[in-house]
Amino acid sequence: MENEDIMAELILRKLESQESLRKRMTESAWDYYTGRYLFALVTFLLLVGMLFYISINGDLPFWGVLSIAIALGALMESKRNSGRVDAMIKLSELDRHESNTAFNTSSATG
Repeated sequence: MENEDIMAELILRKLESQESLRKRMTESAWDYYTGRYLFALVTFLLLVGMLFYISINGDLPFWGVLSIAIALGALMESKRNSGRVDAMIKLSELDRHESNTAFNTSSATG
């Protein structure tokens, strides 16, 4: 490969990772749980099925099942939001690095 091909490949990978981070920051909860995260969808379906089974079987009273459902929903949302915050931090670091590089390049040439 030539140097230009390698540089183009690196720039393309960087742009794809930035686009993925931006998508993670702006995606809705529905897209997160049903879209590209199959593990979250499977976990959600298993938890709903377990709660449904417990409520039908009568092992716990309804308020107990409801409190477990609220706690699990909060856990899943906190995991989703921590991923969004991590994406925001990575994007800000990338933007800061790009602006520092552009500033250093312009001051070196000027």
